[in-house]
Amino acid sequence: MANDRLRGMLGLCQRAGGLQSGADQVVHAIRSGACRLALIDGDAAANTVKKITDSCIYYHVPYQLLPPGLLAEASGKDGRMIAAVTSEGFARRLETLIQESDPI
Repeated sequence: MANDRLRGMLGLCQRAGGLQSGADQVVHAIRSGACRLALIDGDAAANTVKKITDSCIYYHVPYQLLPPGLLAEASGKDGRMIAAVTSEGFARRLETLIQESDPI
């Protein structure tokens, strides 16, 4: 149930233009200060996870690990493993929903 709400909020964020996906775009958003929350799919490659988490730690950007496949399903784009939430409101709500969701 909580994953359904999380999936719906991610889809809404995508439609509102508050979600950037792809490793290069996410790293750019983190470095430019536009990223409010980085999202990492549970199926992401280890190198990609390290690249994003290292950037997040260095630039003091929060990040969350999502259940496998959730990011691609919610954004409507197959193969998406990394996303940046650029809206402060969406980022706060997504963090709350992620904490309430089922454990990974």
